[in-house]
Amino acid sequence: MAAGRVILLVGPSCAGKSTMARAIQETAAEPFVCQSLDGLFANVPERWGGSGDERDAGFHYIFEGEVRRIGYGPVGWRMLQGFHRAAAAHARAGINVVVDDMLLGDACLADWAEALAGLEVLLVRLIAPLTELARREAARERRRTPGLAAGHYELHAGLSADLVIDTSLAPPDEAAARVLGFQPASALILGH
Repeated sequence: MAAGRVILLVGPSCAGKSTMARAIQETAAEPFVCQSLDGLFANVPERWGGSGDERDAGFHYIFEGEVRRIGYGPVGWRMLQGFHRAAAAHARAGINVVVDDMLLGDACLADWAEALAGLEVLLVRLIAPLTELARREAARERRRTPGLAAGHYELHAGLSADLVIDTSLAPPDEAAARVLGFQPASALILGH
């Protein structure tokens, strides 16, 4: 059985990752399942995230003035590693996967490379000007977290990717078609 494709969408909060993942699912000729960081967070027991008693070991916010980042402790790190390996397991089972991830630190990309070793991976960095990300963040009705787009902006800004798409310029359906039609010179292996 052939392994599935992995499309790894990364970018700061409000870059359009969830919208792009849905557009890829709707546009692709073959099915893609979606794995997302938001999906992981939705499954984290309350006490291990946000304002729970175990948040320092799990997931927590780090405030730097108006800027907010998501930090993680040892339990959160294990959960992130499980998220990465769950996406890889789908691909190894022959299922195409589109991943929606806001990298929380440099170690996350290195762990993605380890988890996805040997698989065909397209790393797509979604970008938009910080002013546009802030506008989107303020307009959100659900999952609104002020300052989060700015908090992870710099980490993603320097990331090398196979494909970079400015979501402030490209409509989701056109961007999805571009991602799905991307033809690398050879099979892309993350971290190579």
